[in-house]
Amino acid sequence: MTSPSQQAKQALGIRLRELRKDAKLTGRALAASCGWHFTKISKLEHGGQSPSEDDIRAWCRACKAEDEVLDLIATVRAIESMYIE
Repeated sequence: MTSPSQQAKQALGIRLRELRKDAKLTGRALAASCGWHFTKISKLEHGGQSPSEDDIRAWCRACKAEDEVLDLIATVRAIESMYIE
C-alpha cells in the first residue's frame, strides 16, 4: 500500500511529465537543459525522488512553463509537510 505522501509525489511526477511532454522535450533533452543526469528526470516523474524548489524552477524554465512554478512549489511544500505529520 502506498502512503498519501507517496501518492502525492507520484501525482506531482505526472504533472511534471505533462509539462515536459507539452514542451515537446525528451527526458534527456530536459536533463541536458537543466544540467542534470538524465536519470533524475525519471526519478522525479515516477515519484522516486522529491524535487527541490530549485529543481521545480529549472524544470519550468526549460519547459517554458514559468506560470506553473508557484503552484508546483506549493505542492512540494505540502508533500514535505506530510512527512512531518
